[in-house]
Amino acid sequence: MIIGLIKYHLVLLIKDPMLVIFGLAFPFAQMFLAANSPVGIVDYYVNTVELGMVTFMNIAAMVLCWGAGYNHSYSREIKFLRRLRMSPVKPVHYLVSGILLNIGVLLVFTVALVIVAVTIFDINLADRNWVLIIAMLLLTFAMFYALGMFVANALKKAKNSQTLSYIVFGGMIVAINLFVVDGVPSFLQEIARNTPIAYATNVLQAAWVGTDLFYGHDFIAMLVCIVVLSLLSIKFFKYE
Repeated sequence: MIIGLIKYHLVLLIKDPMLVIFGLAFPFAQMFLAANSPVGIVDYYVNTVELGMVTFMNIAAMVLCWGAGYNHSYSREIKFLRRLRMSPVKPVHYLVSGILLNIGVLLVFTVALVIVAVTIFDINLADRNWVLIIAMLLLTFAMFYALGMFVANALKKAKNSQTLSYIVFGGMIVAINLFVVDGVPSFLQEIARNTPIAYATNVLQAAWVGTDLFYGHDFIAMLVCIVVLSLLSIKFFKYE
């Protein structure tokens, strides 16, 4: 049962090439661009790539989870989930199969990212605490997945849920960029600092550089988001 649902999620993922290209291929494009840069600026790109690894993993996790939620709305729209309702499949089976597929894709992406960074840029990543980094990456995934599934089920009409997913996840991309834009009002920066993507970025960065994971409220905020959004995604789960 789970294997069959995993295959279904994989088909949906493959059917959306733009998601894969922009969410998963873009970091590699940046890396190869750096590899072909003039010698004088390669060192700059090496440092940028090393610092950007957390951002790459964070964006990959978010994009995969956005896609999972969007595809759930699509499954509602084509009445696939209505047919599932007549079978022994329960909401938890559907959710678990999506989680397993997307975690697998995320981990493959992360391994490939590390291999490219090490082989092309000769970046030494052996001194990183990879157990902690992967653990925080999985927590990040859990938060974004719960958010994506909640948004996918929040509204009665599947089309409206798809539109809402663009607004929510697009809004987080805008929010995370407010940190680096000069002249942004302080109250907007404060809002941006208290969004799921900001929590994930700060927690992953702490794991990446080896600083105090519990500094500030980001880690606790992530756990709260995971619990609340998971409960909401189950409560509002819709077959159609």
